[in-house]
Amino acid sequence: MAVTINQEPQFYSPASNEMIWAFSSDQTGQPNFSYKVELFVASALFGTYELYPMQGIYAKFDASEYIRSFVRTHMTYLNVFSFESQDQAIDIQIVIHESYGTPPVLEASATSAGNYGFNGALRYEQFYAFNSNEYWIDYTNAISPNFLTYFPSLAAQFTPYNLPFLVGIFAARDNEYYELKLDIYDVTETLTYTNTDIIDLDFIVHMLDISPNQMDAQGWTTGPEWDDCYYYEVTLIATGNGAPYTTQSTNPFRLYFDRECQRFDVQRLYWVNKFGVIDQYSFNKLRIDASGIQNYGYQVQRGTWVDNQYSLALTDAEKKSAMKTASDTIILNSDWMKPAVQNWLVRELYESPQVWLYKDGIFTPVVVENNASVLKSRFKDGLIQETVNITVTWSYRSQLN
Repeated sequence: MAVTINQEPQFYSPASNEMIWAFSSDQTGQPNFSYKVELFVASALFGTYELYPMQGIYAKFDASEYIRSFVRTHMTYLNVFSFESQDQAIDIQIVIHESYGTPPVLEASATSAGNYGFNGALRYEQFYAFNSNEYWIDYTNAISPNFLTYFPSLAAQFTPYNLPFLVGIFAARDNEYYELKLDIYDVTETLTYTNTDIIDLDFIVHMLDISPNQMDAQGWTTGPEWDDCYYYEVTLIATGNGAPYTTQSTNPFRLYFDRECQRFDVQRLYWVNKFGVIDQYSFNKLRIDASGIQNYGYQVQRGTWVDNQYSLALTDAEKKSAMKTASDTIILNSDWMKPAVQNWLVRELYESPQVWLYKDGIFTPVVVENNASVLKSRFKDGLIQETVNITVTWSYRSQLN
C-alpha cells in the first residue's frame, strides 16, 4: 500500500494560477477506491475533498480557488520604507489518503513538502515560464534573483527625489541576515558613494521603498550624496549566519535620478502588479479633470394657488431637482515611451484590480476605466504615448431640495 506524490507546485506559487498536486496509488484496483485530500492552510485544516483516479492510477488536486481568498495586498505597503504582510503569502500543505474497502476506510497516506501561495496572478505565458527561484533572495539560492516586476530590463526607470519607489522580493526567514547596498554614480558612470547596511526581511513577500528620500530618511545618505547623481543601484544581499557565511545577492536594481523640469505636475500611479506587489509609473503631460453629474429630478404641475387665484408666475418651477451626484474623472497623458514600456504598462496597469494616484503625500484609490489594451509598436504607431482614464472612487452627493 503506497501513495506517491508525483508533482507539486513551486515553493512560491501565484495563488490565482493553478496550484496542482498530482499523485498516485498502487491500490486503485481495490473496491470503492478514492483519494481523500486534506488541505491545510497556515497549519490549520481548511477542508477535506474526495477525488477519484483521473488518468489510470493518477489524480490531481488544484488548491488555487481556495488559497486565492486568503491572500491580499494592502494599501499600507505604500506608506513605509520596509513592509512585510502576514497575509500576502500563506503556507499550504496537503495530506493524501487512499480509501477503499467495504465499507471504505483510510489506508496509507502521503504528506506534501509544504508550499507558499502568494497574491500573484500571472498571464499564461508568464506562469508557464515562472521560476520562483529567480525572485527569491536566499544565501542558498544558486541564482542571482530579480525584484518582482515585469518592467522591461533594458529600459531605463526614472524617479525624482521625493516620490516613493517600491520594489518587492521573496525572502526566506531563517538562518540568515540581509543587507541593502546602495551605489550612487555620476554622469561619467563613476561610483561616487556606496553604503551597505542591515535590513529586516521577516516574511515571505517583502516591499521596500528605495526612493532617494527614503535613503535619506534611513540615514544611509544625508542629501549631498545626491548632488551629482546620474543613476543609483540598489542590491540586496543575503548571508548565512554560520560558517562558511555563504552569500547571495540580487541583480542590481538601477534607477535614474529624474532632475528634469516639468511643465506639468507629475502624476504617479501605483498599482498591484502581476506578482501582487506594487509597480509605479509617472505621467508628466497634461492632466484633464472632469466630473460626470447625475440629476435626480421630478416634474410638478405648473402654477400655484395664491389668495384663491391660480397663478402661472415665471417664478414657479415646473421641473425641479431633488438632488444631484457627481463622479470625478481624470485623464492622464504620458511622455513618449519605448514600445516595450508601453506593452508592459497597459498589460500591468489596465489589468490591475487596485490602483492609487499619488499626490502631496496621499495615495488616492482610483479605478482605471481603460477597458482594452493595444500593444503598440514603432513600425505601426511611430512615437508612442499612452492616455489613461481614471475615476476617483469617492462620489459627491448634494443636499436635498
